[in-house]
Amino acid sequence: MAGTGRRKARGAVAEESVPSDAAAPVTAGSAKAAPGLVVLGPQDLAGGAVIDGDGGAAAVPVVGAESAAPVAGLTARVASATFERDGYKHLIKAAEAVYSYPANGTRLSLPAQKMLNFMIHLAGSQNFANKLYRLPKRVVRGNHKGNERIFDALKEIFDSSLVVIGPFRGRRSRAELRILSSYVRPEEEEDSDAADIHFQFTDAFLEIQRSSQLWAKLSGPAMVKVTSTYALKLYEIGMQRYQMDYPSLELDIDTLRKLMNVPEGAYKDFGILRTRTIDRAIAEVNQLAPFRVSMPEDKMKRKGRKIEAVTLDFHAKDEEEAAETYLERERHSAGRRARRIGKVDTVAPADPVEAGLADLGPLPDADDVTALWAAVLHALKGKVPAPLLAELEPERVEEAPQGGRRLVLKARNAAVADTARMNHWPSLKSALSSLTAGMIEDVAFEVAARKAKAAKVASPEA
Repeated sequence: MAGTGRRKARGAVAEESVPSDAAAPVTAGSAKAAPGLVVLGPQDLAGGAVIDGDGGAAAVPVVGAESAAPVAGLTARVASATFERDGYKHLIKAAEAVYSYPANGTRLSLPAQKMLNFMIHLAGSQNFANKLYRLPKRVVRGNHKGNERIFDALKEIFDSSLVVIGPFRGRRSRAELRILSSYVRPEEEEDSDAADIHFQFTDAFLEIQRSSQLWAKLSGPAMVKVTSTYALKLYEIGMQRYQMDYPSLELDIDTLRKLMNVPEGAYKDFGILRTRTIDRAIAEVNQLAPFRVSMPEDKMKRKGRKIEAVTLDFHAKDEEEAAETYLERERHSAGRRARRIGKVDTVAPADPVEAGLADLGPLPDADDVTALWAAVLHALKGKVPAPLLAELEPERVEEAPQGGRRLVLKARNAAVADTARMNHWPSLKSALSSLTAGMIEDVAFEVAARKAKAAKVASPEA
């Protein structure tokens, strides 16, 4: 069960960002604060889609008949005022969307999650009107020059559904709904910089957003620097809660897994779940967010040796911590992980073998590996043949037998692996070492499995 709280006077956004005719924010702790979000337990999250489900005892305002004109909730009005003042510097996202999770045990990739946040903010700036929206590619592209990844993420959103818990036409409901009804992919998107993103949300998704009364104010510059799906979700939840009078959130483990988009069936043991997802997400969020999040041991609920529920505490940083957070966001991302684990105080880079694997921090997850490979591709542009790079895919980062760490790439066939190993291994190794500040210094190649047999071609020093 989620902890509830009342938003402080300073609110989710600055006072001047709310229109003068906007109603006061509805408190989540009030007995009549029907739009206030409640994150339910696993017994409520399980099962199929429920539209217009039983609302229980919660008293919620009726949105109105389907034929009535759309009524903008406070979230939409705040989004409109924020967009007019800040553009995409700050993003407003309804609490119902913050606490949503992908249906059918799947999850959106990190680029798709970030793009969806920009899309929701754009629609909110226009009261979530049912229309075809146009989003400039430069908003979501960042420093990446190609457009193919943008439209791949857009298609991923189009193919996905979300489970959203919140008021729907007068009742608290659990809705499994499609996000997009359509999108436009220009034929020349890979070459044309003028081809913006065109998309349209589904009616049900717009209606839930439009009636929302609680929101999170996300920092665009901070959000784009987050490097894992787990950290991004934790950041969104924290931005919605940390200014509340009671900024803690108690969650049972199943609910926590769903909200953080942990793949179904992965990390079943809580200890592994914690070290591979929660702790790493907390460390990254604490480095980039205006708040600090912790998961106190003394607040964990146990049944025997089993952890059944945890509490996440979100507290605003003081002025000195906030200033350091801003400076960190302005620094180059290549050394951010090293700064997070305290490896930047040495005059000369430490030898990973001499320093020991423990000093390198936890192994990157799949999202980190994908982001790293994208950076490598950009660094190797013009140095390694593009057709060869297209035949390689990032698999994982592992501890190398000779010490340190290496990136394992999956090659389509043995010929591709041999060519990359013999002709381009030094270039790949150099790019990796440079991008990771020496934390990953080697590369190895695996051949894609065929009929349950996988050949492995290691690096020359393996």
